[in-house]
Amino acid sequence: MLNLRNLDQLLKENLKDKVIFIRVDLNVPIKDDIVLDETRIERITPTINELLNKKSKICLLSHFGRPDGTNNKEFSLSKVIKILEKHLKKNVIFIENSFEDNVKNKIQSTSTEEIILYENTRFHDGEEKNDKDLAMKVAQNADYFVNDAFSVSHRCHVSTVGIAEYLPSFSGRYLEKEILMINKSLSSGLGKRLGIIGGSKISTKLKVLENLTENVDKLFIGGGMANTFLLAQGYKIGKSLCERSMINTANNILLNANKNNCEIILPIDALVAKDMEKGTSFKETSVDEIPPDALILDIGSKTISKITNILQKMSTIVWCGPLGLFELNPFQTGTVSVAKEISKLTKNKKIISVAGGGDTVAALSQSNYNKDFTYVSTAGGAFLELLAGEKLPGLEVLKQ
Repeated sequence: MLNLRNLDQLLKENLKDKVIFIRVDLNVPIKDDIVLDETRIERITPTINELLNKKSKICLLSHFGRPDGTNNKEFSLSKVIKILEKHLKKNVIFIENSFEDNVKNKIQSTSTEEIILYENTRFHDGEEKNDKDLAMKVAQNADYFVNDAFSVSHRCHVSTVGIAEYLPSFSGRYLEKEILMINKSLSSGLGKRLGIIGGSKISTKLKVLENLTENVDKLFIGGGMANTFLLAQGYKIGKSLCERSMINTANNILLNANKNNCEIILPIDALVAKDMEKGTSFKETSVDEIPPDALILDIGSKTISKITNILQKMSTIVWCGPLGLFELNPFQTGTVSVAKEISKLTKNKKIISVAGGGDTVAALSQSNYNKDFTYVSTAGGAFLELLAGEKLPGLEVLKQ
């Protein structure tokens, strides 16, 4: 468990009129100027409100999209002002060119009943390079720094690491919760642990796979990456997506899992089709009877039943990656069916369920069962890296 300087420590200080930079993640989906998912905004409010109660002056720092160091108004954070005001019930003061201008006077002139929002941190070329001069210049405008954006803590940027090196720095409630829940899902003290990992490639989740075999009792592998494991086991997979260069790696993961007493579970049947077009015909077949011209696009009913039975004996679940081509009907069936069972067990307080990383959130949101999980992380890369046992720069700088 990471030992980070936390918000409770900061709240012991006299924070009246002190300027506090809070790194948040306002990189939310927006269409026609409407925020489609407010989860990240909802989850930053506790940290902000606790600090407002101490009469401090709050400045929010965030990126939005990938403007690549240019002032591209398509990626302006002005689009989230109204939704911030709705959740925080405060006026939001928007500061443009905030990284380059000395804005201390403007900050000091605002009241503790207002929130300051800096323009997109990635409008500045030095942000993603963690430019030390830029970090020092920005840090001069504040007294403290709080990181409440776990989702970008794998990035070594000015707004995640650089500023923290020049100011007393602490973790926020949202960041703490993300780390707590990931660690909880892997804790051996809570009983039997199941890892579910999907997605298309082993290569993108290699370290996650390796780390999970050391930290869970059973690991189910689905999605496209399961095809490589099936091929490594001698099964014929037709024209299915496969990383042939990773076959030796797959075998090594299987061997290491066995050494760590982690049982690897692979699909025993699948939904297959000849193409990935909308409305394509499909059939269910055993994995030892995949036609030579077929594509494996989802797990089959027998595999779903097998996972469902295993779930009854588990205490914690960590899920990362869809189990099939969830964007195309009916190949979301495996993901939705497993999500439904986890949802039911979670609601009945039988298991602790944690999910996150990449397409996982999108796949689970489509199922409508995500709200019943114990915790669904909004982080992508950071979730994967922590799950892989990596050191995250934005967390390392907060260590006590």
